[in-house]
Formats: sequence, structure tokens, C-alpha cells
Amino acid sequence: MYAVIDVETTGLFNRDRIVEIAIAQLDEDGRVTASWETLVNPRRDLGPQELHGVRAADVRKAPTFDRIAGDVVELLRGRVPVAHNLAFDSRLLAHEYRRMGCEIPDLGHFGVCTMQWADHFLPEAGRSLADCCLAGGIANDRPHEAMSDVLATAELLALYLNSMGPVPLWHDRGLPPALAVWPAIPAWATPPVRRGAGAADGGEFLARLVAHLPRVPDPPQADLYLALLDRALVDRHISATEADELVALAAGLGIDRAAALALHRGYLRSLAGAALADGVLSGAERDDLARVADLLSLPPEAVAEALSGDAAPVPAGGGFRLKRGDIAVLTGAFAESKSFWAARLESAGLEVAATVTKKTSLVVAADPDSMSGKASKARQYGIPVIGADSVDAVLARMAPRSRV
Repeated sequence: MYAVIDVETTGLFNRDRIVEIAIAQLDEDGRVTASWETLVNPRRDLGPQELHGVRAADVRKAPTFDRIAGDVVELLRGRVPVAHNLAFDSRLLAHEYRRMGCEIPDLGHFGVCTMQWADHFLPEAGRSLADCCLAGGIANDRPHEAMSDVLATAELLALYLNSMGPVPLWHDRGLPPALAVWPAIPAWATPPVRRGAGAADGGEFLARLVAHLPRVPDPPQADLYLALLDRALVDRHISATEADELVALAAGLGIDRAAALALHRGYLRSLAGAALADGVLSGAERDDLARVADLLSLPPEAVAEALSGDAAPVPAGGGFRLKRGDIAVLTGAFAESKSFWAARLESAGLEVAATVTKKTSLVVAADPDSMSGKASKARQYGIPVIGADSVDAVLARMAPRSRV
């Protein structure tokens, strides 16, 4: 009978993309009979993440919209579409299909918008889903998660249905669902990807390395791996994207788990040597070494071993350290304004540019796994991409101003 739909998107405009979609099928009394949800990879920046809460680490391996388009059609076909602000969901959904060269029916012509009908059933309530749920005594514990919003909307629809006779007030309004013409698109039955699917901490990447490989890396291979490791550890965090890169590079170079651990110990020794270069080991430096050891899956005693042993060679490229005058680029929709972060970087002596070039030293993203064009180009050029919450840690390790 009904199909309740909700989409979370990168923004409000036609150019924006869907990043999560959920659909629940309901019977004529408003009871849920089936549900389906998935994240969607928009292959671009995710927009206002502080609103929808979707992480790039989760959507990296989610299907693109074309892989689920047929499934969505089958879930909606022959049913009355329902949404809270149906015009918005219908518009963003229609534009996803137009990018594929397809047209879908205008859901507003035969659907039910629980926001518009709130004026009739909940005249004292506001128009938002939160206000309507509050007025109707409906719980929505995870607002702006597509399935949570869908189930709340389904309850709202059931409340409306229970407030009128056996024939819904919208029965004779608009096109009968059976007459709506949907495009013929194959349903791939693509496995859905849900929130939380991304790596919680990229530091777990070592467990994904092959236990035994037939050859041991020679110095050039080790240097390539250490260079990528150094770039990943700029912000003392290994993102899900960086973890994937490290696993893929290790496999390509013939670096197994044991060889990687040996390289990690050498990397830690090089950091320890740099920390001891001035003859003083501060508490912050020791904490930093402990953090790196943890990220590299080394035991706590590895720090003491690194400090007591001979310093290892500095990683290929000399190790990454920002210096005054380096160029930084911002990408993504930050909780604060971009001007806030630009001022923060400029106050530290960095130059902030609008585009990524080979002269760029650092990209600061709203999400360290950002799929924006700027972040993708930075990774292509071997430029570190860090999250905004890591800025202070990176700036704290900037090279000191040289004395004239």
C-alpha cells in the first residue's frame, strides 16, 4: 500500500547528491511489513556532516546510486509514496535518476506528505518532523538517520490513518499509484552498506596484511612503504582511506606482517632519535611516541626500546614537518566556517590557497576520508590529508622558525 522514504543528502540543491536512503513498506493500516536502507557513495564531499552524521569512512565502499536505482524502483512501484517534506525527497531522487538518463514519476502527484497533512491532524505543531513527533508522542532517537526518520514518519502516518475513517482523506487526490510509469532498470540486489561500516581506527590495518609472503622487501621497497606511513602519521591518526592505501602498497611490494612490524620498529626508532636530538625528552614527546607505537600495533615496551637503541635512519623524504610559508588547502563543509580555519592556519604562518597543486604541503578536510576533488588530487600527489580536529597536533610539530 504505502512506501515511506527518506534521503540524507550533501545539501539542498539539485546538484547535491544522496548519501543515505531508507524505505519502509507499509500495509493499509500503516504497519511496517518490510524495510531497506543503505548508504550511497556520492563520489564527492559529503556536505554538512554535522547535520546528517554520515562519515566518509562508511560511504567509501557503499554502492553508487546507479547500483541501487533498480532496487529503489521495485520498492516504490505500485505503492503510495510517503515522506515528511515529500517535495524535497522527490526532487533529489528525481535528479539522481536524471543523471542516469531516466525519468521517474513526480512523487508529489500521487504521494502523501506528512508535513503538509500536519496542518490538518496536528494543527498546533510545527512543520518539522521533530515537532510533529513531539506533538504525536512519537520517539525518533536518531534524527537525520534515514531509517530512523522513515520509521518515525511511518508512525506519523499511522497516527493520521487512525484519526480518520476507513477511506483516507487523500484517497481521491492525484494519480493512482498503479498508473505511475517507472523506468525499466535492472534491480541488482546490491548488498546495502550501513553506518559504522568504515574502519573505527585505521591502526588496525596491520591485521589485514598477509602473514607470509615469498620475498622480503629490499631498501627501495621499504622506503616507499615508510614514506606512505610517514604521510599517514602526520596527524597521528590513520584514516580508513590511509589504512587501505597502506594495505594495498604492502601487498604490491611484498611486505608481509612480520616485515611491516620490523619497519614500524625502525620508524619508531627514527622518531625517538629526533626527540632525543636536543638531549631532552619532554613528556609530550614521550606521549607522542606512545601514540605512534599504538597506531603501528607495537607493544608499550617498544617505546623504551626505541629510546635506548641506536637511532634508525629518518624515513624517506626526511619525515614530514610543516614550516612557515607552506601552502595549505581547505576542503569540505566544516562545522565552523572555512574562514575560521583559514585564519587558524595563517596565524601559524601557513599560506592558504584555494586549489591543490604540487606545491601544496597539506590539505585540511572536514573529514579525513573526504572524497572531494581536492582531497583526491592531494592523495594523487602524495600530499597529506588531515581532519580539522588534528590541526593543532600537526601545527604543534611545525619546524621552528630558522634563525638568521
